[in-house]
Amino acid sequence: MSPEAILTEQQIREHHTAGFTFVPTLLSAGEIAPVMERIRRLCAGERRREVILEKDGKTVRALMNAHRFDDVIDRFVRHPKLIGAARQIVASEVYIFQSIINLKWAFTGDVWPWHQDYPTYMEDDGVPTPRMVNVLVFLEEVSEFNGPLMFIPESHQAAARVTALDTEKTSYPARWTTSDLVDTQARSHGIAAPKGPAGSVVFAHTNILHGSGPNMSPWGRAMLSLTLNSVENRHTGSRRPDWVVLNDFTPVVPARSA
Repeated sequence: MSPEAILTEQQIREHHTAGFTFVPTLLSAGEIAPVMERIRRLCAGERRREVILEKDGKTVRALMNAHRFDDVIDRFVRHPKLIGAARQIVASEVYIFQSIINLKWAFTGDVWPWHQDYPTYMEDDGVPTPRMVNVLVFLEEVSEFNGPLMFIPESHQAAARVTALDTEKTSYPARWTTSDLVDTQARSHGIAAPKGPAGSVVFAHTNILHGSGPNMSPWGRAMLSLTLNSVENRHTGSRRPDWVVLNDFTPVVPARSA
């Protein structure tokens, strides 16, 4: 491993074979704390279009591309370790395709049904191939109790299945996958749910099956989902608004300090 490398060769192989690799405590608690402070302020602030609410119409479910309107979060998504690892995985420079801060508040956090991300990126945004990576940063501790994100290992090798846009299951319209695909893949490969302290990171293939249940615990579960795309795999034009999917293909310049 070179001095500049963030991931080991074994971790990169694991990402490509299993569809994800988990790196506990890649970032420190001190790096996470100011980001959570900004998130709490944004959730308590104005209800701009980038603020997605749960079905109750008052609980914040997600913040779309918050790095575009908050300097602290903008610096964080350009953290050298996150960008460096993504570059290793896709073997090129990367640009920010999308960032979402997903929030599962204590007792009220709703589900994210099983889905693959790449079918949406392919169908709705014109991404040629899944040569991209979802960087999932634990902003709070993730346990078995607070709605951990679940993955089906090796399911990224299944075909990208485009389903109809569902506007009913949750407050966030999405192309959820079908039960038969989940059943087949889970029976073959099992289900994994990485758990660990804030600052832990999952680097996930965008075609892997994943989802999470409700948070019934008294502990919150906030997570950054940062999708980085290879500059050699530019999307050709999204049907979604630019506050949901960005159309800036500028290679990310890592922040000097995050």
